[in-house]
Amino acid sequence: MPPSGGHAAGVDESPALLLLGGFSLRIGKRTVALPLHARRVLAYLALDRIAEPDCDRGILAERLWPDCPVERCRASLRTALWRVRRASPEVLSGDADRVSIAEAVEVDVHFFRHEAEGLLAEGAHSARSRAQLMARTTELLPGWDESWLLLAREQLRQLRLHALEVEAHRLAERAKYPEAIDVMLAVVAEEPLRESAQAALIDAHLAEGNVFEARRQFEMFARLLWNELGVRPSVELYAKVGATPPRASSGMAVPGSTPSRNAEWRKRSAVRIS
Repeated sequence: MPPSGGHAAGVDESPALLLLGGFSLRIGKRTVALPLHARRVLAYLALDRIAEPDCDRGILAERLWPDCPVERCRASLRTALWRVRRASPEVLSGDADRVSIAEAVEVDVHFFRHEAEGLLAEGAHSARSRAQLMARTTELLPGWDESWLLLAREQLRQLRLHALEVEAHRLAERAKYPEAIDVMLAVVAEEPLRESAQAALIDAHLAEGNVFEARRQFEMFARLLWNELGVRPSVELYAKVGATPPRASSGMAVPGSTPSRNAEWRKRSAVRIS
C-alpha cells in the first residue's frame, strides 16, 4: 500500500530547500513551484532556524510585510503558509502561535554552514571535498532585494572566507602547498582587497620556498590597495616579504599607482568625513 500522498513505496520524498544560487524546493526528485510570498516565508524560516528553532507568527508577518497593516500582513502569512502546506504537508511544523521549517527538511545553507564550521574546528583535518565546497562562489538568493537577507549574506560570506583561510594554513602546515595556494587563489580572486587572504597566499608561497612568487603577489596587492583605497598594506605584511614600508612623510607612491586617482579618493573621503 503506498504511503500517504499517493507515492509509490520506496520512493524518496524527503523535502530539500535550496537557497544558494537561487530558490528551489524539492520533494524527492520533484521541484515544487511556489508563488513569491510562499518562497519568502520558507527562505526566512530556513535562515531564522540557524538561531531559533521556530518563529512567532506575528513577528514573521511583520518582518515580511513591514509596510502593511497588521491584519493584512497576517492574512498574507496565512495564505503563504497554506500554499506551502498544499504543496507538501511535510515542509512546515508549528501551532497557532509559532511556525518553523520541519526538521526533516534538508536546507543547503545549514549544510554549508556545518561544513564551514567543521573547517574552523580546532584540530580538524578536513577532507579536500570540504575545501572544494567552500571554494565555490555561492550567493544567497541572488536577485532578492530583502533587508532581512543582508545580515545573513554577510555572515555566510565571512564564515566561508575565514574557513578557507584556516584550511589554507592547515594545508601549508602539512606541506600541501599547491592545494593551499589553489584554495587561496580562489579567495583572492573573489576578494582581492582582503589582506588576511593575501597574507595566507603569501605564506603558502614562502613555505614552498617561492620567495619571488610571494614578493610578486605582495607587490600586486600593494599596488591594487593603493590604487583603490589610497592605503598601504600592514607593516606585518611588508615584513613577511622582507620589504620596508615607505614613511608617511616621504610621499612615496607604490609602483604603478595613480597619484591623481588616490588624491581624488582622499578628497572625497575628506568631504564625507567632514
